[in-house]
Amino acid sequence: MKVLHYVESDSLSFRTPFVDLMKALERKGLSQVLLCGPGGDMQHEAVSKGIETLTWRPVASNVPILCPRYAAIVKSVGPDIVHTRLSAAAAMAGFWNKILKIPTIATLDKAAKAKYYRGADHFMACSAWTRDYMIHQGLCPEKIDVVYNSIDVKKYARDDLVRAKFRERLGISPNEKILISAGVFRRNKGFDFLIRAFARFVSSRGDTRLLLAGDGEERPAYSGLIESLELGGKVILSDGYVSDIRPWLWGADFFVLPSRGEPFGIILLEAMASGLPVIATDEGGPKEIITHGENGLLTPVDDVPAMVSAMKRLTDSSTSLIQRVVSRGYERLSDFTSEALAETYMTIYEKVLRLRTAR
Repeated sequence: MKVLHYVESDSLSFRTPFVDLMKALERKGLSQVLLCGPGGDMQHEAVSKGIETLTWRPVASNVPILCPRYAAIVKSVGPDIVHTRLSAAAAMAGFWNKILKIPTIATLDKAAKAKYYRGADHFMACSAWTRDYMIHQGLCPEKIDVVYNSIDVKKYARDDLVRAKFRERLGISPNEKILISAGVFRRNKGFDFLIRAFARFVSSRGDTRLLLAGDGEERPAYSGLIESLELGGKVILSDGYVSDIRPWLWGADFFVLPSRGEPFGIILLEAMASGLPVIATDEGGPKEIITHGENGLLTPVDDVPAMVSAMKRLTDSSTSLIQRVVSRGYERLSDFTSEALAETYMTIYEKVLRLRTAR
């Protein structure tokens, strides 16, 4: 079996686990080629790990008929299946693969418009929340499997030397407790909600600081909110996009994901793999990852008192409780390894080919 993975992106934010998953599929005997944008992080990552990679940038992603180069690339590869990520890739492949008579599988990574996915034969939703959203948008339920994103757990094992150097660089004393959150600075990520909750929490916990790692359109608004709440020195924003989140996670003591709607939440897995106890809002993917009170805490979206209560519960907890939450969080990660998910991918690929043959 041969699969062409088409990613309409130069950088794909979770490119490393994606490429690691491709390597796991390779170990299962799958022949693969990656098609992505030229010159970006996605291409570099794949090539550095020995993935056969082709590059192409469509002249008009939103008008597939104007991009016959895609059909030529697919013919040269000769795949049994094309597996896409991101809506533009799904639209392009869905259009041309119907003509080429090649099945298309589309990964649903976010809440998107169904019109981009109409041409696909099958779907892998990154969470049940994403699946349900896309069904509501009109996709066929029988064609959607829930397949979570993967993570290289060992990569996030905490390095105490890096932790010490990171905290020293930011002027964090050994006795300070550090909360961290990370992601794109936009409204749906809920960082404004977190900042407000932290302002209330820190009024009685002067030994605590909040790190926000990321960048985006809401940075000026967050900076203004931090200033208006007189949190200068208590909230630290990264200078911009953080290419390697591990030192930030290792330098912290607790992780918070305050999203207003998170399709999956791979950063939550990264925090758990880093040995951090976690808090997340009970909306979207995190609700499927976290069992409240067992491997983390869940709070309602935009509920400041509930978030403050969760922060106090974790930061005031006994060592034994923290160890239990962290331990069970680490155990949960076994469902998200590349090897475990590669098995699921192979099963779905075989199913799609059987269905195509039976028609």
